[in-house]
Amino acid sequence: MVRSFIYHSLAAVDRRLHLRAWLRKAIDSNSGQQSAQPGNLDPFGSPELKHSRPKTVLDIGGSHGQFAREALRYFPDAPIYSFEPIPECYEELLALREQIPNLQPMNLALSDHDGEQELWLSAYRDSSSLQEMLPAHVEAWPHTAVEAKITVRLARLDAIAPTLDLKEPIFAKMDVQGHELAVIRGGRETLSRCQRVMLECNFAPLYQDQPTFNEIYREMRSMNFCFDGFIGNLRHPRTLELLSADAIFYKSTDQE
Repeated sequence: MVRSFIYHSLAAVDRRLHLRAWLRKAIDSNSGQQSAQPGNLDPFGSPELKHSRPKTVLDIGGSHGQFAREALRYFPDAPIYSFEPIPECYEELLALREQIPNLQPMNLALSDHDGEQELWLSAYRDSSSLQEMLPAHVEAWPHTAVEAKITVRLARLDAIAPTLDLKEPIFAKMDVQGHELAVIRGGRETLSRCQRVMLECNFAPLYQDQPTFNEIYREMRSMNFCFDGFIGNLRHPRTLELLSADAIFYKSTDQE
């Protein structure tokens, strides 16, 4: 039963992020540039766009290292900075670094200010957030109920970035459970340097004070990003209502 749950959980992550397809295109490319096949939105490229493979990856919301493991498998020379505030998940990232030296775990949460804040710790750690979880979230996924609150360190990405070796092109992935707008506002200068950004958007009330897609869209457009579409639709298991998806933004090639 446990093995089945793990298998289906991993399959759900891959269906949501399409990582294998994206990363496989990257490593299989002989030219050093990738583009998606017609009709398939890719987080790294589109049929009309070609972007160089990233030289730096920002993994904002590192969790258990799922994204970092796949990214470093296919981009072995790209350092990946993985920001994760939950101590036990951070320890997993440190253990993973023993296998992948290019992984740089950072035990903090990104936000729009520096300091400390309580984090709502979900029994399903990937659903933990600096925003209070709302009943609709638990109704859809009962196994994600909050079990505790812990105090975590906060920092602005723009305050941390000068201490990092950020070689361009930069790819940023953001999965912070309703805290996206705060992360963006605390990292505008750094995110503006990115070539592509993939971030989660919620369409149903899953977290207190979560941003709308329109708010995220306006913020990204103000940094001259273009919207490329959604991937990884996540629906309510019973009603099939669209609850969240990952939005892809890119810098136009004439802005690079």
